[in-house]
Parts: sequence; structure tokens; C-alpha cells
Amino acid sequence: MLFTCNSVADAPAFEIGGGVIKFKYTEYTDSGVFLDGETGFIPGVVIKGKFHNRNGFIEIVGNLHGNTIKYDGQTQGGTPLQTKSDAIILDHFVKLGLYMNTARNHSPYLGLGFRYWLRNIRPGYDVNGNSVAGLLEHYYWNYLLAGYESSFYVSDNVKIGFDIRSTLMLNGKMDVNFLGYKNYDNAQVNLGNEFGARFALPIKVKMSTHSLIVAPYYEIIDIGRSNSVVVTSGGVATATSIYEPRSETRNIGINVTVLW
Repeated sequence: MLFTCNSVADAPAFEIGGGVIKFKYTEYTDSGVFLDGETGFIPGVVIKGKFHNRNGFIEIVGNLHGNTIKYDGQTQGGTPLQTKSDAIILDHFVKLGLYMNTARNHSPYLGLGFRYWLRNIRPGYDVNGNSVAGLLEHYYWNYLLAGYESSFYVSDNVKIGFDIRSTLMLNGKMDVNFLGYKNYDNAQVNLGNEFGARFALPIKVKMSTHSLIVAPYYEIIDIGRSNSVVVTSGGVATATSIYEPRSETRNIGINVTVLW
């Protein structure tokens, strides 16, 4: 018996370009009091590959951003301090979408992603001039995503659309390196998994041989309070315990890519 298939794959589409994030991260106590935060602009690169036929698509996306940004916080005794923080953010995901019409401009999708954030808080001084040790943290988690994207005709050369999605963090972790402070060993806590969201407004401009895509976006990432962990030194428990407070990340960004 012979079978036929009308879902012939189209030529893949690729995007490459850059972007910048206006990063805003804030940690709070359980009662909502500000603890510390980081703000700044973080540039990066974006790479995408899309493989599709008339029924749907698979899209693979990679983002890498990095920069030194401003840190505002306080010592454990509550004394305010300011320093710098080195940030490297890796975010990549795969999504599977379904075309809802022959024009392929309405698509619900599901996906799976991975996010990593290196947070290197540099040593500094509090407002009284006392030195404060630095701290190196690694945040990482997988996440589920579900969303809907659409585009609308503006002219022969311009389309404008939207891409809205919800995310759910899975198995979030944070590794802590005390950088020799009191000879503490490295530690790990389990982050509180929370929902997030992202809304983008891509504008596609057709050029002579390629297309230019400008996509501003707004991103929400929440992290719930972690478990408490007793800190060890040389494998021996100390009187110190740590936990990761709940936090909110509110990013405004823009990506500019070339499609071919």
C-alpha cells in the first residue's frame, strides 16, 4: 500500500542579530520589604532557525546577553551599599506551532526552554566605608512555554504582529560560591518555581533580498522564596543558614534581526 503526504517542508528560515535588555531585578523579604536589586542595560546576540511546512513549524531560538550593571543592596546588618554586578544571561528554547490558516499568520504554540543567569556581585563598600565581600551566584532552570503569535498586513513590505506567551519555571536551582568568605563551602538552594510572561511586538520590513525584524518586548520573571540550607565549612555545618528571597524581574528589551 502506498501513502501520500501533502505536508511538504518549505525551505528553513534563519534570523541573526542583536538586542539589548533594560534589566531590572529586585529581591524582597517575605513581607515585601526591598532587600537588593540590579539594574542596567545588557546587550546580546540572537539566533533563530525555523523549519516549517503548511501545517506548522518548529522554531529554535538562542539568546546570549552580558554586561556589568549596577547593584544596590545592604549588608546582613541592614547597612546600605552599592557596587557592580557582572551579568551573563543565556536563554534558549524550542517551540512547536500550528498554523491556523493558509496565510500562516495565526499560530498557537507550545515549547520547552532553559535559562541561566550568572550573577557575580563584586566586592564593595557600604555607606560607612566598610568593605563587603563579593558573591558569585548561578541561577538556572528549565521552563515550559505556551503562547500565541500573529501578524497583520500593513503594506506590501511591512507586517506588524504580536507574540504573547506564558512560562512556568521547572526545577529552578541557585548555586552559591562565597569566593572564600569565612571558608564557606559552595551551597545550592531550590528556587520557588513561578509563572512568568512575555509580550513582543515584532515589525517585519521586507528588503530587496532579506527582511529586517524589529521586535520590542516586555518580560516578567518571578522567582519564589527558596528552601533554607545550612552553610558548611570544610564539610562541617556552621551556625549560618541561607535562602534565596523571592524576586521579581521586569525587563524591557528590543531585538533587531535579519531574516533570510
